[in-house]
Amino acid sequence: MASRSKRDCVPVEQVIDEIDVNVSDVSLDGPSDESDRDEVYDPGNIDNLESSDSESDHEHLSEVNDESSGDDDVPLAQILASATEGKTKTKYTWRKKDFVAPQDQFQGEIVEPTDPTGITETPLLYFKRFVTQEMIELIVDYTNRYSVQKQGKCVNTSAKEIEQVLGMYFKMGLVEMPSIRMYWEKETRYPPVTEVMSRNRFQLLLSLIHFVDNETVSEETKKDRLWKIRPFLDMFRARCLQTTPAEHQSIDEMMVPYKGKFGNIRQYVRGKPHPWGFKVWARCSVHGILHDFDVYQGKGGDKGANVFGIGGDVVVKLCKTLPKDVGHKIYADNFFTSVELIEKLSEDGFLYAGTVRKNRLAKCNVLEENALKKKGRGSHDFRVESKTNTVCVRWQDSKAVTLMSNYAGPEPMDKARRWDKSKKDYTNVDRPYIIREYNTHMGGVDMLDAHISRCKYSIRTRRWYLILFWHFTSIGVINAWLLYKRDCSLLGITGKSVMKLRQFQSKVAQALIERGTTRKSGRPSLGEETSPKPPKIIRVEPCEDARFDQIAHWPVKRDKRRRCAVCKTIKTDTCCEKCDVPLCFNERRNCYKLYHIK
Repeated sequence: MASRSKRDCVPVEQVIDEIDVNVSDVSLDGPSDESDRDEVYDPGNIDNLESSDSESDHEHLSEVNDESSGDDDVPLAQILASATEGKTKTKYTWRKKDFVAPQDQFQGEIVEPTDPTGITETPLLYFKRFVTQEMIELIVDYTNRYSVQKQGKCVNTSAKEIEQVLGMYFKMGLVEMPSIRMYWEKETRYPPVTEVMSRNRFQLLLSLIHFVDNETVSEETKKDRLWKIRPFLDMFRARCLQTTPAEHQSIDEMMVPYKGKFGNIRQYVRGKPHPWGFKVWARCSVHGILHDFDVYQGKGGDKGANVFGIGGDVVVKLCKTLPKDVGHKIYADNFFTSVELIEKLSEDGFLYAGTVRKNRLAKCNVLEENALKKKGRGSHDFRVESKTNTVCVRWQDSKAVTLMSNYAGPEPMDKARRWDKSKKDYTNVDRPYIIREYNTHMGGVDMLDAHISRCKYSIRTRRWYLILFWHFTSIGVINAWLLYKRDCSLLGITGKSVMKLRQFQSKVAQALIERGTTRKSGRPSLGEETSPKPPKIIRVEPCEDARFDQIAHWPVKRDKRRRCAVCKTIKTDTCCEKCDVPLCFNERRNCYKLYHIK
């Protein structure tokens, strides 16, 4: 029996697609703009869309036939039964027709200023919206309990002392040093931090901060990989959810940097500025206000059915806390987007736009990148899915980008300014409406990351959950500042009257440190909170190179007499102008000379 030629063989996968779709006259050529309008797309063509070269197509077919040649003796019915077993994929029909956008007018809650009288709140009150007094009391309670369990005696911390620790941490974020100890060292001493609390007390509290009672936690609770910090996270998330959400919401991943070995939920994401750390799914407004979040616990850590993939399920989960059918617009990148997700969001009344990967196009036959590249920069192609009213648009910029949406299509077109290498000048290219919508409203989470990088101090610790604690307290400052800016915009306050982030954070830190403190003589009673001690005067001596250079060390007189730095016995009003050190000299001794000679 003569063997069949490999060129005449047809792969089993293509036979299955042909039977499922029940469409004949399959063409391997890409559709043209004129011939495929209002024409039903045939999914059978998707197998060979990666290359338009007929020779490479034959090579691909030959490879598939070599792998499937062992199935020649198996009945076709048995092959089809085994191939289609357990598959219940939804069939989507893509057409080249005009996209009819739905009603997208926003009907949700209108954002209003906090105080209609035109007076903004203090920075501390904005911050207290997210880190409340109840959360401070929770930290105080469990910190005192943990100190007894660890050291055998109570650390006796108070709510005011924890607030001062937070204020010192925010001050450190404004003036960063490589080590915490450097803030107390003579050469690098920073009074706004060191005058609040001693170094030993500050480091002791850092080592004892706790959010749960380790001895009373049940085994069921410990199945949650975040049980060490879960009470604080839940309370902080509840405060974020109380902020009125804006019309446009973006969903993306946020990395909390951490390279330690003690966190069992640490992730590695290649290509990120901080690839090692904790992954947080976040939903933010355009300006970066965090409205909802979920810390990723790794494979098997998150409960719930995997319906739309990891990314799709995250979008559905974060959208559950938004009101439905009011016109909220959701934006996400290609990690999250799929046709099934858009169909689910449409059922819940959400509008969606996002980039999409090639393997999630649901057999949509938009023109390939090579075909669009021949048409030139700014060209595009689109298809509309009839069942879900989803539009898929591929636009050629420097590279081809593909997006899907259920409310934004290619029209109306506008112009985008791009650099032309050949002309060495800027030029305007056509840009579809969906591209403009996505670029305008997608960067909320990236904006939040940028704000955090400018004000957060990185504390090294083995207790991984403290990394999350400091990260979300920093987000509390960012959210407070963004709410303050939003209120200023609504009240018409502009220009230099609006505080910058560093000024806002400094005022929050100062209020946390100073509010509610008093300076009294005598010992405090047992019932009242202890006030900070008076600042200790520490004089920094000049370096030895400047001390012994014998240049411009002029003796001057001061109004106040101080003890001589050499003999330590005589008080004198004479000091060195350059070194600013009190030094005596008289008939019996010359400390001024002894101090400046090796």
